[in-house]
Amino acid sequence: MSFDDLLDPAEISELREKKDFINIFALSFMWLQVVFAFVLFIFFPNPFTFFISMLVIAAKQFQMVVFMHDGAHGLIFKNRKLNDLASQWLCAFPVMSDTLPYRKVHSQHHKYTDTEKDPDLGLTDAFPTSWQSLARKFLRDLTGIAGIRRYSAVLISAWGKENMFFKSLKRILFKLKGFLLTNSLLFAVLLSFDQGWLYLLLWWLPMLTFFSLFYRIRSITEHSGLEGDDDFSFTRTTLVPWYLRYFLAPLNVNYHIEHHLFTFCPWYNLPKAHRMLVKKGFIKEMEISHGYLPVLKRILIQ
Repeated sequence: MSFDDLLDPAEISELREKKDFINIFALSFMWLQVVFAFVLFIFFPNPFTFFISMLVIAAKQFQMVVFMHDGAHGLIFKNRKLNDLASQWLCAFPVMSDTLPYRKVHSQHHKYTDTEKDPDLGLTDAFPTSWQSLARKFLRDLTGIAGIRRYSAVLISAWGKENMFFKSLKRILFKLKGFLLTNSLLFAVLLSFDQGWLYLLLWWLPMLTFFSLFYRIRSITEHSGLEGDDDFSFTRTTLVPWYLRYFLAPLNVNYHIEHHLFTFCPWYNLPKAHRMLVKKGFIKEMEISHGYLPVLKRILIQ
């Protein structure tokens, strides 16, 4: 479906508009919340603040991945080099990801959505499923099993298949240099405040648990349980209140139909794209879910 068939040129131009200052603020505020979460537990160490700090850091780690996604589309900054620099060093590398290979794979998802060539097809093939199976998936997320598998796969892939130890070591250092540098800096800062142990408890533990859960829910809501042959029918927009968006839909990632239709649209313009489509009467054709419970009902075997 062409966006030219949906909106007029003036509206398209409005959706294309990039405002660098918004992302300067958003990136800064994202990392300030990470700092706040660490400081909260350091000054008020107790089980409650630990739990809150875990949730906040996991939510911000998830936001980093969503920001990386926008960076892959070139939507963080107008300047492409600055866009990729911010996407890599402030978003992707800290959570053991990489914008550049992700960009190549993700472009295929948009080009071949819901076809055999779609690299994300495996995310939807798992559904519908039983509630027992879904519960096991969530349990693997919260216990860190899914996270350990995910990052182990990254390490194994970076290590390669060479039989020579030093050649494989050189490869993994090259592949993960961004992750190693950003995480070494994070560890060094914590260590300088005699809080080095929090690198494991408040950086890795959230990334292995709550982050995995948030990421899975996002993956489920985007395309699972749907059938169709266009972005209106095979893609879902999920409308949820702000307190759920904070954890599960940062940067308006819940407006997924709008993103598929207008891949050039920065995250802060996606709600505007939604309003434009609604105003033109396309709401009747769009797969809209009001909350996550209806989505879960769609993906469970009745």
